Amino acid sequence: MQIRYKIKPIFLLFLCLLFILPVVFAQNTDTLKSDIYSKLKCCSCRVSFDKCGCPEAKEMKAYIDALLESGASREDIFYKTAKKFSLKTIQDEQLRQNIEKKLIQEAGKNRPQIFLEPASFDFGSVNKRQGKISKTFKLSNKGNSPLVIKNIKTSCPCASVSLKVNKTKSPYFGTEGSPGDWQSEIKPGKSGELELIVDLASPHVKTGRLTRDASLISNDPVYPEVSVRVEAEVKD
Repeated sequence: MQIRYKIKPIFLLFLCLLFILPVVFAQNTDTLKSDIYSKLKCCSCRVSFDKCGCPEAKEMKAYIDALLESGASREDIFYKTAKKFSLKTIQDEQLRQNIEKKLIQEAGKNRPQIFLEPASFDFGSVNKRQGKISKTFKLSNKGNSPLVIKNIKTSCPCASVSLKVNKTKSPYFGTEGSPGDWQSEIKPGKSGELELIVDLASPHVKTGRLTRDASLISNDPVYPEVSVRVEAEVKD
């Protein structure tokens, strides 16, 4: 009888741990996920990251969830997410600066360094009858090794983008981006021209505020994905 009396509390404790610990762990994971989501943003969309359902956000969320399940720390999740997708996904300024310093230190002085100017352009008031409007951005390599542009694409079917390096100009690409075998190289200290065209006559363009992006993926280890933006106030 004494042996049974000693075993019973231990068995009850085991059962409690068996059922309570998973609940506590799930609650802690959900809290951590909410905290991480609150400090992130989708590069292409303006809605909050936790509510965003675009393909890019879904890919990021799946990646973060996998890291959480693996037991990765909060700091490691932010670092890996920024490295895989972009520093621009980090909404918290101080956090982004800390990760940027770490990535720059890891990359070393010989990395390619992508630079776009201007980062955005506002056409002001435009009329749908104007048809196509365009803006050319300067794309420079301020690093010490060749910058390889691997993909360029737009955020809307009404927009197209092309890259000219030296005398070679790429075809115009849309939302699907450039084909897998396409790439363009910019030598250190050199630059190219990125042309973004928006067709105002497109059914995808409505009256009111218009915002369209062109994004680039390159071998810059600190900023593997960057984008430029054009804006306008569209009138009939």
